[in-house]
Formats: sequence, C-alpha cells, structure tokens
Amino acid sequence: MSLLKDREGFNLIEVLLVTGIIGIVLALAGNLSGKFAGRRSIDRITANVSSTLQIVKLKALRHGLEYQAVFTFDSNEKTLNIVTQRGNSNRGSDRYEEETSQKIRVKEGVVVTPANRRFNFNPNGTLGGVSGNITIRPTNNNTKRCGRIVVSPFGRIRVVQGNWNGTTCNAVK
Repeated sequence: MSLLKDREGFNLIEVLLVTGIIGIVLALAGNLSGKFAGRRSIDRITANVSSTLQIVKLKALRHGLEYQAVFTFDSNEKTLNIVTQRGNSNRGSDRYEEETSQKIRVKEGVVVTPANRRFNFNPNGTLGGVSGNITIRPTNNNTKRCGRIVVSPFGRIRVVQGNWNGTTCNAVK
C-alpha cells in the first residue's frame, strides 16, 4: 500500500503504450470512416435522384401537364445538377419553365453515368421520352457501394442499391 502512496504519476513506458494503442484505434477508425463516407455519399445521391423523379412524376399526374427532370453531372466540378421543369401542354410541350434547381456535391471517387439525362413524364405518369437509368458508382476501390435508378416506359421508378463489381451494380440480397 505504501508503494501506491509514493507514486506521483505514470512512467514513460506506460505513457508510450497507451499512446500507441490510441494511435492504432484511430488509424482503424479513420479507414472505416472513409469507407462509410463514400457509401453514405452514394446512398444520399441515389435517394435524391429517385425522390426527384417521384416528385416530377406526381406533379405531372396532379397538374395534368408534362414535367421533366434534367440531370447533368459535371466531372470536373464534381457536382450533379438537377433541374425540374413544367411543360406548357399535356402533350408535346414546346416550352418548359424551370421550377426547381439544385446542385449536389459529389464526393471524390464517385461518378454519375450517364453525365446528361432527361426524363419527361406525361400527365398519366408514363414517360414521354425514352426510358433508361442513372447509375451512381465508385471509381476507385475504397468503396464497393453503388446505386442505380431505373425508369421504365410506363413510368415505374425502381431503385437498386448494391455492390459495384466493376461493370454493373448488383442488388444486395
């Protein structure tokens, strides 16, 4: 008991040991948080694109006019621009008026393909133009997460969140 009373602090070996353990834990946490941030970024962009498409489709149904969503990915600026527009007719609009515009920052190592995409919804909720998809995927090996939004000619919007295998986005089962 007298040894504990005489002791006034930690010795150098104890301090170095605790510092080393803290350093290892921080290094592991930093690596995991980087992967988590990439995954979260892809999920956020996928959710934003799919919700924008749902809103545009619902507005077309509600207002009885053509509506469209225009997606433009700038790989240099690392931004995804999303513009929603209202047509002046229920079929064959010749003029579109911008309703909303948003700019989303895209994390380094993530790409949106195709770079330019337009979806035009008719008042009955179907597509007025061609169907297609938008893929949000990694460009490096830091994360395997990907997202794909598929829009059918009938206006069905399907979201696939999964793992990128280098060529396609496979749904997680």
